[in-house]
Amino acid sequence: MSSNKFRVMLDIALFASVIFAPPWLAAIFACALAARWRAWEVVAAGMLMDFLWMPASFSFLSFHSLPLCTIIAIVLVFGLEPLRRQLLLGPQIL
Repeated sequence: MSSNKFRVMLDIALFASVIFAPPWLAAIFACALAARWRAWEVVAAGMLMDFLWMPASFSFLSFHSLPLCTIIAIVLVFGLEPLRRQLLLGPQIL
């Protein structure tokens, strides 16, 4: 199976799990995508999850009104960048 087909399958599974499955399953797919690729779709899935599941009452003073899934997705995508470079490129290139 080619790498692009596997990535598309993980993307479909991620967005389906955001809508239909528990949040921990979406987190597993997001970690798998972010560990292998610079996956901007993880951030989009975090935004979708926040839009779907954020409470209706919005206040900047409340902790519950923060877009936590989007923040976690951004940290995941950019936080795994050094690990991804180390594993995929190897130390000889650095």
